[in-house]
Amino acid sequence: MTQKTGHTLAGVTLIALIRRWVASLLLIAVAATGAFSAMVLQNLTIRQENALSNTIANTTISCTVTDAKGTDSGNLQMFSAFVEMLEGKRRLRGCYLDDYVKNVRAKAEMPLEKPAGATLRRILSIDSDPALSQVEGASVLFFDNWTEESLRGLEQICLVPSDMVTEDGYITISVDMEEPVRLQIIGTVTNGPSNVIYCPYFMPWIDGISVAFLTDSCSFDIRNNQNLEESKDYIYEWFVQPNLSNQIDGMTFGVLVHDETYQKNISEIQSNLSMLRLLLPILLVICGCIGFFASFLATRGRTKEFAVMRCIGIQQSKIFGLVMAELTVLAFLGLFLGIASGILLEGEIQTSALLNAALMTGIFLLGSAIAALRITSVNVMTLMKVED
Repeated sequence: MTQKTGHTLAGVTLIALIRRWVASLLLIAVAATGAFSAMVLQNLTIRQENALSNTIANTTISCTVTDAKGTDSGNLQMFSAFVEMLEGKRRLRGCYLDDYVKNVRAKAEMPLEKPAGATLRRILSIDSDPALSQVEGASVLFFDNWTEESLRGLEQICLVPSDMVTEDGYITISVDMEEPVRLQIIGTVTNGPSNVIYCPYFMPWIDGISVAFLTDSCSFDIRNNQNLEESKDYIYEWFVQPNLSNQIDGMTFGVLVHDETYQKNISEIQSNLSMLRLLLPILLVICGCIGFFASFLATRGRTKEFAVMRCIGIQQSKIFGLVMAELTVLAFLGLFLGIASGILLEGEIQTSALLNAALMTGIFLLGSAIAALRITSVNVMTLMKVED
């Protein structure tokens, strides 16, 4: 008998869904809109989070060494010891700048007696000298078994203009008061500065003996953008922030950190993320309220039907269960419709977006449950007084 009654009540609910098809479609549309909005919002949040991660990981923040005032970066006359610190060659003396910086670029220049009229430039990499850039039309060709990394070593090697290549592959250079040095030619420079010989920045003049010299220009990149502020703090323990009030004493040098664009981009993305994360709870509250009012309006016209059920002995909890079953079916139809719409729009859906859609549907059902409870809990006599 109970099973038969259950089937009868389920049939009544199904008939009610079909008979009130306009209200049913409205509830499905509301639920679908909520689920779709939650998915789109979450996908936008994921995109912004990925953009933030990519910006932090892939943005190069360059730094330029200047004089203490920040007015000169091309004629520093800075001792090579500062470059050694940046390259991690002073760790035994308590300097760990290489933990915070990378891609150090440095250039030092001195005139040569031999070859006559030539200049020697010490560089750490090809981009240490802007004159070697492809933008300037220069081209550097390394011979077999030699690479740009060789410029960071200590070997007595060099790059020369094409017209300075010798038959034996070596060139002899000398400066005032120094013994001549024979350098192996490891590559050529085309369309670059004439009469300029390039050698490794740290190349000793005499085998095994390194000498201090003055550096004309130096720059580097921040190693880890996630630790930008920490990196800047440590850099300024060894350098200073350029300021016109600083004194130029030949021992104090500044560093300009070019992070303005990076900071602006990070700030914009974080602002977008904050707004998107604020929208989700607002959207949940709105969806719950809409679920309440939509369900209330869709079911209040059935109060006399509920009164009849109560009069024939059906418990209030069972009536509430039937109404909620009806609303749940409609909500889940809306959920699936919202997910399908999201997939059509986005192409692919993240798990978190699906969870947000399910959460939105749950909040919708919570509002619907409050509405159903309010209507089905009305006194029987009050229900009987309701007119068609």
